[in-house]
Amino acid sequence: MTNASLEAIAGNHGAWSNDMERIERTIQRSGRESLLATYAAGGREFRDWNLDGQNLRDCDLSGADFEGSSFVGADLTNANLRGGKFSRCDFTRATLSRAILLESDISWATMPDADLVGADLRRTHARAVNLTKALMIRARLNDADCLGAMMSGVNATAAQMESANLECVDMSGSALMNANLTGANCSWANLSDARLNWAQLCWCNLEAADLEQANLTGASMRGANMSFSNLDEAVLTGADFYFATLSGALLPNEMVSARLSSVRLTSQTYTRSNWSRELLREWQQHGAMILDFEALPRDVQSFLRKGECNLRIYFKGTISDDEQMALEALIAHLTRNAGDLRILSVSNDQGKSQIAFYCHEPGLIDLFVSTLREKTWNHDSDSLEKRFRESEASRHKDLDILARLDQLASEICHIQALVPVSKDDKTRQYQIRLDACESCENLNEKTQISWSSVSLPKVSR
Repeated sequence: MTNASLEAIAGNHGAWSNDMERIERTIQRSGRESLLATYAAGGREFRDWNLDGQNLRDCDLSGADFEGSSFVGADLTNANLRGGKFSRCDFTRATLSRAILLESDISWATMPDADLVGADLRRTHARAVNLTKALMIRARLNDADCLGAMMSGVNATAAQMESANLECVDMSGSALMNANLTGANCSWANLSDARLNWAQLCWCNLEAADLEQANLTGASMRGANMSFSNLDEAVLTGADFYFATLSGALLPNEMVSARLSSVRLTSQTYTRSNWSRELLREWQQHGAMILDFEALPRDVQSFLRKGECNLRIYFKGTISDDEQMALEALIAHLTRNAGDLRILSVSNDQGKSQIAFYCHEPGLIDLFVSTLREKTWNHDSDSLEKRFRESEASRHKDLDILARLDQLASEICHIQALVPVSKDDKTRQYQIRLDACESCENLNEKTQISWSSVSLPKVSR
């Protein structure tokens, strides 16, 4: 075959390719124009249409019926699709960023890898919708009915899902950091390996939900019903379980301090979950703190204090969550290993506060107390702030922890420590330290009893 023949064939192939591109553009253009012209003329039924790859940006198609239609790869950015019918539609890889789907029906729709960033899906009927690996950052699904939806691998960071029905939804491996699921129904949902860092799950129904290996760092579980849920190997660092119910829940098989440090429990958590005092102490020993220690039954208080609450600091004024965070940041700054020094309980009563700590080393107690009273963190404030900002468990990274620590230091009323050092059949040997402030306003005016040893008779219980 001559070169001229080859060039002719190549030229024909190029012309054929150009023709196909023109035909494709014509089909796309006519599809969009036909759709919009029909809609403008009052037509609302577009069932089983093929709109793959169509550019429908900013279009107003509210109230239209697209049941069974295909939008594969279509661009519907900012489109108004409110009140539409999209059941069984195919939105694979479609772009619906900031689209309005308010009160629409997308049940049984296929939307894997779709871009739904900022989309309005409030009050949608979305049962059994397939949203696998969809991008849903800041999407709004408030009051949506997503029963049985497939949402594994979804990125729904900062999404709004208040009061949504997420029963039996598969959200395994999904990113839900800072998402708001307040009042949502997540019963029997699969949230295994989900990232729920700092998520709002207040009053959420998580009954029988699978949270195995989920990351709940800093999550608010206030009032959540977690009965019979699976929390095995979950990371709960800094999670707030105020008034939560964990009755019958599968708790971590191995209590690991790194996963339970700074967990917030209350007397209601203990009573509503039907825990034994031994289980409550196990959580406490691995870093959980009890926010209303004095509200626990007397026998439980005595049991928890036995050999544990050996450092107490008394403050005038009420200790806020932000001030607790500042103390935790200071502890993390001063200690090498998590658990060497930790908060056990916080009691606020009649304008005064008491924080109980656990620490088995008198030297570390001295370091912590002197740092807090003399504000020596100011010599290394940059390092303290940096570690706080970088900590995964830190809430509100813009918090001025130095100002909070200054405030705490000015409100110290009394410090006492009791460290058991040895025992025999008849006596227990303790080291005692007592610091008493004569004036809360001036920390220089204080009396101090340094470490001294004392033997107390053993008391049988």
